[in-house]
Amino acid sequence: MPYHPRFNSSHPWLRLLFALLVFVVPMLLGSWGGYHHYQSNLRQESSEAAAHTVNLLETMLSNADAANRQVLPLLDAPCDPALATLREQVALVPFVRSVNLARRDNIYCSSRFGPYRTSYPMKEFARGILLLNDVGPVRQGHPYLAVRARQGQHSVLSVIDGDYLSFMLSVNDPAMIIMLRVGPHWLDRQGHFFQQAPGLPDEVQVILGSQIYPFTIYAGHRLSSSWQGMVQRHWFGLWLLLGLSLTFALLIWWLLGRPRSPNSELARALQAREFVPFLQPLVATDDEGIMGAEVLMRWQHPDEGLIRPDLFIPQAEASGLIIPMTTLIMEEVAKELGMQRALVPHGFHISFNISAAHCRDMALLDECRRFLVHFAPGQIVLVLELTERELLVADPQTLSLFSQLDEMGVRLAIDDFGTGHASLLYLQQFHVDYLKIDQSFIRRIGTESLSEHIVDNVIDLGTRLGLSLVAEGVETVEQARYLKGKGVDYLQGYLFGRPIPVRQFRDELQQRAMANAVQVVNG
Repeated sequence: MPYHPRFNSSHPWLRLLFALLVFVVPMLLGSWGGYHHYQSNLRQESSEAAAHTVNLLETMLSNADAANRQVLPLLDAPCDPALATLREQVALVPFVRSVNLARRDNIYCSSRFGPYRTSYPMKEFARGILLLNDVGPVRQGHPYLAVRARQGQHSVLSVIDGDYLSFMLSVNDPAMIIMLRVGPHWLDRQGHFFQQAPGLPDEVQVILGSQIYPFTIYAGHRLSSSWQGMVQRHWFGLWLLLGLSLTFALLIWWLLGRPRSPNSELARALQAREFVPFLQPLVATDDEGIMGAEVLMRWQHPDEGLIRPDLFIPQAEASGLIIPMTTLIMEEVAKELGMQRALVPHGFHISFNISAAHCRDMALLDECRRFLVHFAPGQIVLVLELTERELLVADPQTLSLFSQLDEMGVRLAIDDFGTGHASLLYLQQFHVDYLKIDQSFIRRIGTESLSEHIVDNVIDLGTRLGLSLVAEGVETVEQARYLKGKGVDYLQGYLFGRPIPVRQFRDELQQRAMANAVQVVNG
């Protein structure tokens, strides 16, 4: 089955992104929730303040209304006899500054001036009861509230001074905006009178009207004061939120960067394409010319550097990740060499190591086809090397797979021949093309007679079976000379070249091609 890599959350940039998200999201949500909770509290406070102010003003107006009812029987009396009663009401009734008698729209008697004649705006009274104004006979531009009681064409007017009204509007939170509205006119807590509605904030507001008198109370807060008030009132909670968000962000950063299990680390490296192909030259024994290369896998770890295959290949095979890892390596080699395939000699051998896991389905066929399609027909001899780390079972599916690979021209080699118990079994069960003599025997040539005998026996076996022989780990001229004398076909080892990155190998092929071209021209 194809491998689907998981999201690599351990990448430094992704770790930083996740840590920032864990920090920013709780901060934003917490601040947003705290602010809306604080707004709800402000709205509740505004509602309570508005209700409280309405109650205070209703009490004030009920006192003025009571004074009016006491004076109503005097409306038909002359001013002089009624004046004492008017002044008595001013003295006894709270908040009332003056009481006045009027016929139609003319005041004819005042507790302040006695007999007095002036007109008043009767039609401007809200519901004929209340008038908020700042035009009066005593102090021009000073607000007042007139409370009117009617009896036929006659009226009693009790006047409440604007200073009392401002006081009633100021008994709540100073940061709150509280205003009184009567008809079209407005009064704020500082005593400022407005002929029409002033600019009022609408972020957090409550508008509450009296059920008894025709007036309305506006209570609200400005947005800037809301934020400032929230910071001042809930500073501990905000600091706690900041500390928790920072703690969780650091925890996420640590968790994403901590050491992973071997399998998850291999999966992460696979997704990051950290497994890279190295190519080691394969030379023909007769002229020691490069006729192919073995592809070896290396792990280019971002922190540990280049990791040897023996440190991760067994775990990769055990976890099943060796299949997508090999696919990645084959894709990289095909892409790099296929970009300049004119540099690749005809019949050039490219070998890859495969394990038993590769032979459990037919996906290996498609991988080989995708590899070969990058090159001209016959340009590449693709070799698959069987290892003995996992026992390969010769079931019908495996035999069918190898049969179809053989028809495609893909060759089969037994790697590290002579070190495992399955080598001879593979020779009996599968159509093998190459035997690769393990480097542990090659290394002892000239120093240990037993190893030389084993090498001789392997060479003799391969020759009798008609197989091509490859010697691995050739490091000295003496070893190369011995193997050449025994009829080994191909040599591989540090004597002829170390494993190098595929791009570097491609560059060396280009240099070799240029050198051969110059030699042909000069020759």
